[in-house]
Amino acid sequence: MSRLEERSVRDTGFGELGRLLDRSRDLESEVNRMLGGDTLQLFDDSPRTLVALSASQTSLEHGTALRVLLAQPLPTAGISMMRLQHEALTRAVWLLYAASDDQIDRLVATLDAASEKAAAKLPMAKAMLDEIVGKAPHGAVEMLTHFKDVNAPALHSFVHGGIHAIQRGLTGYPVELLANVVRSSNGLYTMAGMLLAILSGDEALAKRMSKIQPRFADCLPPLIVPAARPET
Repeated sequence: MSRLEERSVRDTGFGELGRLLDRSRDLESEVNRMLGGDTLQLFDDSPRTLVALSASQTSLEHGTALRVLLAQPLPTAGISMMRLQHEALTRAVWLLYAASDDQIDRLVATLDAASEKAAAKLPMAKAMLDEIVGKAPHGAVEMLTHFKDVNAPALHSFVHGGIHAIQRGLTGYPVELLANVVRSSNGLYTMAGMLLAILSGDEALAKRMSKIQPRFADCLPPLIVPAARPET
């Protein structure tokens, strides 16, 4: 272990962070248990539902990776995953509520050079957030937009090796910073779980998922807003 890694571990108060990560693992396990893992039944098998499912699962995967990386501890890589987690979830919400049929078709086309080029023209995070306003539930839009407004500059810096990554590598990671990262990531994870419950079309499952917050309030942000399936 390098001297910088030793300093990062010492400054985080790793025992405290470890307890929060353990609790986060319990949250992930409960979300996955409720969803039934690979046995989740979908509302339908339309291309829109399938691509929203894939994007939601990608967001969940990034959230799990964040927790695993912080436990290593690899804090710079872990924090960077939160940007990917947020953008995959934003994509999932956009696909379900705002994407045109043509845009959906670009993502279900056979992967080749032509389809890759066509998909590259799909909107990025800021444009997707603008487009879901008035289409996705207000609470979900507000949460995703607030997350980007607050975290985007720092996450961009971490992803691209900017001042945040360099300075934290030199001085260490305060436990409060990493704890907030874990809680924010858990909030995104829970929201993705809610979206998957909506995609199942099972109202009882969606209702149970929306009530998960009180049981894990100790490792979540203050408010998680459930999504809702768009009218068809």
